[in-house]
Amino acid sequence: MNRQILAGLLAVFWLVLALPSASRAGVAPDDDGDGIPDVLDKCTMDSRNATPPSTCDSDSDGYGNVCDADFNQNFVVNSVDFADYFMPAFKGFDPSPWPEGMDMNCNSAVGSVDFSDFFIPKFKGALGGAVPGPSGLSCAGQPNCN
Repeated sequence: MNRQILAGLLAVFWLVLALPSASRAGVAPDDDGDGIPDVLDKCTMDSRNATPPSTCDSDSDGYGNVCDADFNQNFVVNSVDFADYFMPAFKGFDPSPWPEGMDMNCNSAVGSVDFSDFFIPKFKGALGGAVPGPSGLSCAGQPNCN
């Protein structure tokens, strides 16, 4: 048999075996149903991170603002984040040189919605606990994780 014909038949044979397997792979997991696969999602338990402007990550740590109330970057959301970072920003004081991110819904203002809808749930341990995230990015928690 001609080598080219044999190579073509082998290629067809492997395609016949491989295509059914590939079709079972399915859609990538997306736990919060926001259309962003978990492996790329900066907040895998809160679908509000999928719609602009909430897609931001002001401190570039791999956790989207909607699920990152850890403003001092110590991997816990507690009263220090509230008293030392959120409240001054809420009252209109310039947060620099403090970390960014108090505008949790990324609408260019720190307001009551940031507090009630984003900070309080994380502080009370909802949406993955009183820690930043969860994030699907493997670099989450590290500087310049985008």
